[in-house]
Amino acid sequence: MKKVCLLISAALYVAMPVMAQQGPARFDKFREQAITDVRPQGWLKEFLLRQRSGLTGHPEVLSYPFNSSLWAGVIDRVGEQHGANWWRYEQTAYYSDGILRLGYLLNDTALVNKARAGINYTLAHVQANGRLGPELFASQWPIAVYFRVLQAEYAATGDQRIITALHKHYLSYTPEEIGNAKRAIVNIEGMLWTYGKTNDPRLLALAEAAYAKGGFELNMQTASSPDTLVLHGVTYMEMAKLPAILYTYTGKKVYLDAALNALYKLDRDHMLPDGIPSSNEFLAGKDPLQSHETCDITDYTWAVGYLLMATGDGRWADKLEKAIFNAGPGAVSKDFKNLQYFSSVNQVIATGQSNHNKFAHGSTWMAYWPCHETECCAGNVHRFMPNYAARMWLRDTTGGPVAALYGPSVETLDYKGKQLTITENTRYPFADQLQFTFQMQQDITMPFTFRIPGWCTSAIVSINGKRYNGALTPGSFVTLHRKFRNNDQINIQFPMQPQLVQWGQWGVTVERGPLLYAYPVPEKVTTDTATYANLGGKKSADPGFPALDIRPAGDWNYALLAHPAQWQVTENNSNTYPFETAAVTIKVPARKINDWHLSENRYTPPLPTPGSFHYETTTDTITLVPYGTTRLRMTVFPVIP
Repeated sequence: MKKVCLLISAALYVAMPVMAQQGPARFDKFREQAITDVRPQGWLKEFLLRQRSGLTGHPEVLSYPFNSSLWAGVIDRVGEQHGANWWRYEQTAYYSDGILRLGYLLNDTALVNKARAGINYTLAHVQANGRLGPELFASQWPIAVYFRVLQAEYAATGDQRIITALHKHYLSYTPEEIGNAKRAIVNIEGMLWTYGKTNDPRLLALAEAAYAKGGFELNMQTASSPDTLVLHGVTYMEMAKLPAILYTYTGKKVYLDAALNALYKLDRDHMLPDGIPSSNEFLAGKDPLQSHETCDITDYTWAVGYLLMATGDGRWADKLEKAIFNAGPGAVSKDFKNLQYFSSVNQVIATGQSNHNKFAHGSTWMAYWPCHETECCAGNVHRFMPNYAARMWLRDTTGGPVAALYGPSVETLDYKGKQLTITENTRYPFADQLQFTFQMQQDITMPFTFRIPGWCTSAIVSINGKRYNGALTPGSFVTLHRKFRNNDQINIQFPMQPQLVQWGQWGVTVERGPLLYAYPVPEKVTTDTATYANLGGKKSADPGFPALDIRPAGDWNYALLAHPAQWQVTENNSNTYPFETAAVTIKVPARKINDWHLSENRYTPPLPTPGSFHYETTTDTITLVPYGTTRLRMTVFPVIP
């Protein structure tokens, strides 16, 4: 019956113009801006520059399928080890999204044009039924990924071809095609975005009807239930955001409740200390020996961004920052020339045989290499930091600026016909001070919204040197309604105190502000030139992008003494790159555990249980550094009371 209704609806609206004069009603609190409105600065720009000079700018070292035409042509199949036919299009869609957004953030025409070649080809090669993408596979999942490339390009350029093509593309679907085909349901992300641009009610009706079919893993019933779920990690992240997007365009609380519950269950059952749920490849609980796919760093934070915009709740921004500042840089080398497929908070060895997870046990998946057996993470890794930079600044419902996530940047916007620039000068999260300077040709009366992190209980705000006395509630957003003048300044301080955090039954972690701290295990690093059967002959041929063999070259087997009063925090105020030279260190007392060693001389071992280990009587002082500066690390420690 629903299909019949949709067909009738299609007949009623055939004359509707592609672009609506006014968008539909929306119920989100914050909205995305064009990626061209923000210019990263400081450490954030340096991260992106290293990304460009590293793997993102050198797809040839990532190997197949990134050494192809990407979406600017047909990607030929090479061998039989690369999975289903749709795999290579999913993987290159991830990469295309990353290079396009990176190109716009760095004003790099070459990167933008490389991605734009795929856009032009895709728009010029529409299938007979109006669909985008190749016809050689049945799965509609890759085009759900590639939509994000088109979304970013439209936001930057206003290219109307994109709206026209997506409008026809999504109207070619039936609810059954995407509602009963697992990850195909993720197409409602782009479908609803296109609805927002066209105001065509057929798209909204189709999205709701498809979601109601429930023929996918994280449907309304499973998302809303209290049950622990063990699903494929990427699948969970991609689907968890969908009801939040449905809420944005319908205002139906049942959708928002489902999204909130789905994310709540991730926290409850699978969240790891670095801010990303375990997922190797499936959700795997909270034991610190569990790992997560690098894909999930991107996909979890992309999903959480939708929750942030839908609710205006600062806790989602806190979660996003924690994941990006810790898990993201922790899964890549600091020159962005190597990545892990699986990354763990406790990993004291990273070689071609050190994968301690049950999935692909003993294989290459935890090594820092430029190419991996399965190529999804090698494509998706390019997205997490550009996505963060693009969503640092949002807009409220009036178009006013929202400093939702923090980092050094310059933001340019038009508020009701008046131009202004806001410069955010900060070393956050490595320092607690932020300064916003407003520049404009004429005074502007507008709202300016900023966030008080949930971990900060004593924020200090001043406006042009005068202390702000309004409420600064942890986890909230604060909106200042005022007349802004040229060179106005808002200074914010978020004092950070180190915290000892219980993890599980007998582990502890150290946090300070949004940063997780880890012990950087001394490293012995060599280049691995071996040929591994699971890679199907792939290996790096560029000595500048080596496959690394990293083994412990010193002690790592420490237990912490639970004496935070004895900790010593030191800030390095130089302008060195903070993911290479630690910007903050914390010295803590610890003792070695004598009988805690590598498992089978090749795997990171589990935490010892209380009473099962013997520690030395001599107390050492070890130095912890921000998690993102490490490769080998110990993050969750046994504790000595």
